[in-house]
Amino acid sequence: MSAGAPHDVVNTGELPFPCVVVDLETTGLDPSTCRIIQMAALVVEPSGQVSHTFSTVVKPEQPAEYEHGAEHIHGISADDVSRGMALSHALDHLLSLLPLGTFAGHNASFDLGFLHAEAERLGRIFPVIEHIDTLAVSRRSDPEKLRSHRLSELCVHHDIVLDGAHTALGDATATAQLLSALLREAEIITPDQLPLVVSEYRAKTA
Repeated sequence: MSAGAPHDVVNTGELPFPCVVVDLETTGLDPSTCRIIQMAALVVEPSGQVSHTFSTVVKPEQPAEYEHGAEHIHGISADDVSRGMALSHALDHLLSLLPLGTFAGHNASFDLGFLHAEAERLGRIFPVIEHIDTLAVSRRSDPEKLRSHRLSELCVHHDIVLDGAHTALGDATATAQLLSALLREAEIITPDQLPLVVSEYRAKTA
């Protein structure tokens, strides 16, 4: 686990407003049955400077209910998970960073689905509804659907080095740089334009 101001994260590029860029690695795609096993967050100031970073492997609170999965994607072993930070502590740390900026992520509704589900398992509420989703912003800039909007492909398109793909910190760092590039492309340059790129999380219902 690392926390505090990072020493190895690049300046991500200027933003009109501070953001907390979050990425998760999970055991699968369904938040009702799968679990968060890695979490990262970068607090990015308008200058592009990363003022805080948080990255940890996450250990589930109910190990008996945990089923390991997707190791071929994220490379995190069951042993790594067993030695990770307890989910409740990881959520506490993430929650402590959220007041510092607008929540942002790539396919952020996926991450928020897991964060809401995991908080509910602990009898808690995850407070984030409004967020910036770089996937949605990128799609809006491509109405004719001429390019892929996968994180890896967008990094190539915007000349961003994706170092540590499918690790939470690697993907969060690339997403922060992508956010800066996409907001410049969309001419979002002042804080009062924030509502133009904010999405609202809606939980999926059966």
